[in-house]
Amino acid sequence: MDVDKTCSICGRKAVFYSSYLKQDLCKKHFERMLIKRVRANMNSHNLKDTLFRLGKENKCGNAFLEFMFKDMESAGGSRLCSYTLEDFAVCVMSFFLFHDPPDKNINGKEGFSPLFNVSENEIISFFKLKKITLQPITRNEKDEAVLKFLREIEERRPGGMISLVKVGMTLNII
Repeated sequence: MDVDKTCSICGRKAVFYSSYLKQDLCKKHFERMLIKRVRANMNSHNLKDTLFRLGKENKCGNAFLEFMFKDMESAGGSRLCSYTLEDFAVCVMSFFLFHDPPDKNINGKEGFSPLFNVSENEIISFFKLKKITLQPITRNEKDEAVLKFLREIEERRPGGMISLVKVGMTLNII
């Protein structure tokens, strides 16, 4: 982040650039944007004010869900899966490229994944601002190759992974 960048919303010093939103954001507005997005995902699936069990599928996603919902965790609540945007984008792209059967659902019998449109980079940046170090998840070689390809597309066309996930949702792949 360049030192002279300012928040597109309030004019304070920017700490994160959202290439998808095409906005520089200060710490306050970046955190609000991320938390608001996850809560909107929950509300759109009628999961407001319920107790949850937190899944441990993705280290970054799990840490973020723990941060947001620790007080609402219970033994018998609905399960929140910790898959992130990258997990779903790789799943959909692997379906198209290799005809791999999808192994993840945003809203399935295993639970709901509220981070389907939140990237690991956003989560890592969120915790970096809170001075907490997280390590991104490691994937198998095939998934890493697909993710590398997707990140190159994302660099040229911000929002490409989210668009791919939306296509996967529309076609009932995920």
